[in-house]
Amino acid sequence: MKKAFTYLLLTFLCHAHAQQKAEVDALNNMPYDTKVAKSAVLDEAFLKNANDAHKIGYALGEADSYANLSLVYYIQGKYEKNFRYALKAVSLYEKLNAGEKMADAYGLMGYQMKRRNMKNALYYMQKGKRIAEQNGFRQPLLSIYNNYGVLKEMQEQYDSALYFYNKGLAIKEHINDSIGIPYSLNNIAGIHIIRKEFDKAKPMFDRAIAIRFRLKDTFGITENYTYFGDLYTAQHQPKQAIEWYNKSLEMAMRYRYTDLIQYSYKMLSENYESLHDQKLAFDNYKKYTQYKDSLLNKDTNSKIAELEVRFETNKKEKLIAQNRAELLQKEIEARKARYLIVGLALFALFFALMGYLLFRQQKLKNRQQEQEFQLKSAIAQIETQNQLQEQRLTISRDLHDNIGAQLTFIISSVDNIKYAFDIQNAKLDSKLQSISNFTKSTIVELRDTIWAMNSNEITFEDLRARILNFLEKAKSAKENIEFRFEIDDDLSQVEFTSIFGMNIYRTLQEAINNALKYANPTQINITVKKIDNTVSIQIQDNGIGFDMETVVRGNGLLNMEKRIESIGGIFTLHSEPEKGTSVSILIHL
Repeated sequence: MKKAFTYLLLTFLCHAHAQQKAEVDALNNMPYDTKVAKSAVLDEAFLKNANDAHKIGYALGEADSYANLSLVYYIQGKYEKNFRYALKAVSLYEKLNAGEKMADAYGLMGYQMKRRNMKNALYYMQKGKRIAEQNGFRQPLLSIYNNYGVLKEMQEQYDSALYFYNKGLAIKEHINDSIGIPYSLNNIAGIHIIRKEFDKAKPMFDRAIAIRFRLKDTFGITENYTYFGDLYTAQHQPKQAIEWYNKSLEMAMRYRYTDLIQYSYKMLSENYESLHDQKLAFDNYKKYTQYKDSLLNKDTNSKIAELEVRFETNKKEKLIAQNRAELLQKEIEARKARYLIVGLALFALFFALMGYLLFRQQKLKNRQQEQEFQLKSAIAQIETQNQLQEQRLTISRDLHDNIGAQLTFIISSVDNIKYAFDIQNAKLDSKLQSISNFTKSTIVELRDTIWAMNSNEITFEDLRARILNFLEKAKSAKENIEFRFEIDDDLSQVEFTSIFGMNIYRTLQEAINNALKYANPTQINITVKKIDNTVSIQIQDNGIGFDMETVVRGNGLLNMEKRIESIGGIFTLHSEPEKGTSVSILIHL
């Protein structure tokens, strides 16, 4: 009977514990849009949830509650509490080794700090991004890529921002993340507004708000109303902008979305100012500043409350000290027992210290073995590279000594034939000259190949010298053509592999040769520029051009395109009759 009772008691306790965990998880896993919509009243619920999880020893549920508490305080505009609970959540995730949730928490911390401390915002965002990418956590990257794009946009790095917005959108569309897709669409549309591409921005805003209406996402709908206001503000249509900001303000006031309330008042003031309605502009700006002041008072009050808590704590500590003084007399009688306990504690501490020292010694030994292994691996890699380099040198010497000598012999033989015999046949003379010229060209190609083989890494400065040498030869062959070659100084020391450099050089060579053969130009311009982390190469001529729709692309054009695509670049060709031809190459470094 006793065993049966114990079994039933344990079964009941396990069931009760599982039920409590399920209740904690149910609140934490509330849909994101619901958390945002009800953020004004959810702080107490999540705080209680964290306490309940702590009582039953459910650390993951406690950490999730802190993360949700941080989110609602951010939406309420209570940034000190937002950051405090975010740190608590991250600390617990690290102890639990919950990498995916830790990556998501760091990413959100970075996003939420963007207007207060950009340096720290980038630090936390990049930390979350690195954890997610290294471990293949796709879920955190849904928000991290999008939010990282926001930071890049705030730094006016619009190409980088657009790159991360599109990267995040691709993942969201792949898994049909209906909640996240509108955020990416709105951010991409924002870049189009900055670039004055209004016809591209509006369809994205329309698609985003349609999804949010379908989800009944009140915060998202309110946010999208402000985006429409921004669109019309950018197009200098203040009346339409005011309509959208008023719609946003109405919903923001209803649901207490503090950031959106402030923003709507601010933008209403600016648009009334552009309509020269000074009264309404001033009224809205006054509400904007008053609302900011009210938020400041809330923060001040919360700090006062914190000081009061500290004061009460100090009073309790004084009371405890007084009680300890009263108990001191009684403790004298137990001193001998405490001495024994202290002795045992010191004995245990000694053994713990010895154990720690042995553990530390073993750890150092393991680290030393690991370093020795890494050193051996590095030496083996260096030896392999040296062997590869020796093989390269052997092959290049063979090419130079054997193939080069044979080609030189062919040129010499052709020249001897021409001088030894009085060749009256013009076609034969022309054919011999063609063989000689082709062989000389082959020797130049061979030297370029040997140069690439002997180089582990090539800089743009090396490439520049090769291109200038090629252009000098082209000038001597075509004296009536003006060549212009420009390259950014920032690119001079940029390094890349020999294959990478050879593909660029061959593509440039083919593009210039095509212009010389077929375009009949008087000017050829080659421009190499660095834009952010991308290299742009342009080859333009003012020749006869051709019709892109009717021309048959030969092997030369196909080879150029394949060369650039093989190194991860983008190849573009554009031509119009009588307007010349332009070859564009974009390569991400």
